[in-house]
Amino acid sequence: MLDVRSSEAEEMDDLNLSGEKLHQTLNGLSLINRFLGNTDATFKLAKAAILKANHPLKIIDLGCGGGDNLRAIGNWCHQNNQSVALIGIDGNANILAYARSKNKEPLPIEYQQADILHPTYQIPICDLLISSHFVYHFSDLAFIKFLQTAKTRVSKKIILSELRRSRLAYILFKIGMLFLPFSKMVKEDGLKAIRRSFTKKELEQILIAAALKNYIIRKKWAFRWEVEIFC
Repeated sequence: MLDVRSSEAEEMDDLNLSGEKLHQTLNGLSLINRFLGNTDATFKLAKAAILKANHPLKIIDLGCGGGDNLRAIGNWCHQNNQSVALIGIDGNANILAYARSKNKEPLPIEYQQADILHPTYQIPICDLLISSHFVYHFSDLAFIKFLQTAKTRVSKKIILSELRRSRLAYILFKIGMLFLPFSKMVKEDGLKAIRRSFTKKELEQILIAAALKNYIIRKKWAFRWEVEIFC
């Protein structure tokens, strides 16, 4: 079951999903991301790039979901007088409305609705492209083609935080969800996400096929990959 990547759709893939079920799921995912350090890891890499740059950066979060990554970056920039342009892109207008509702400060975040998985989609030109637990939605071939285009539209780097497919991750998640008060959708989609995620070899093969040679893949705790692609 875990020897090859699954292409099974998640309930969260429904771009018309709305209401309390969606809000419960986004709240649950936000809690998981904070607890497992996913949001913090993405923020630290983006922060380092902001501090190193000699001009305000334009940062795009691909598949931004509830906007946790952008709020972390935006809050730090607001508190430290750093100018930055932040754009969150997602396919579900209801998710973007939820993300906007969570902005408690006057953060420089723009949200755009787009079908990211459509084969003709192109991201806006930017300095940094970040994405968290999203690119596993691409098939291998579609991901290669996306990266081939993205590398021409990102000036500095692409930062990915992705799940790592393994039997142990699958078993531990399944057991853990028996005792944690998350929604049924979070639990079922989480297992599907693990089945759809990458091994290191698969990521390397995709990056090589996309003619990306300057990259770093780091193994992170909680069965995640941290990928930096230098453009």
